[in-house]
Amino acid sequence: MVAGGFDRNSAERWLREIRADLIAFGRKFIANPDLPERLHIGAPLNIDDPTTYYGGGEKGYTDYPTLAQDRGERHKPCVDQSWR
Repeated sequence: MVAGGFDRNSAERWLREIRADLIAFGRKFIANPDLPERLHIGAPLNIDDPTTYYGGGEKGYTDYPTLAQDRGERHKPCVDQSWR
């Protein structure tokens, strides 16, 4: 497993060349709460803002737009109450 500075193209290249079995994304997940969907369909990624890291508040962690929000769809919670 490797991490650090990967985008979709570089991650796919490393996997294709068998340089890694798994690519981890950290900062890209912070800025893109729906990162797997974005990578899957080739959607553009939000640019992360490192000045908000470790700030102790919501800014920079929960305020990046999702693809659904960009499309004008209603926000869907990540977790619903169906498990109860």
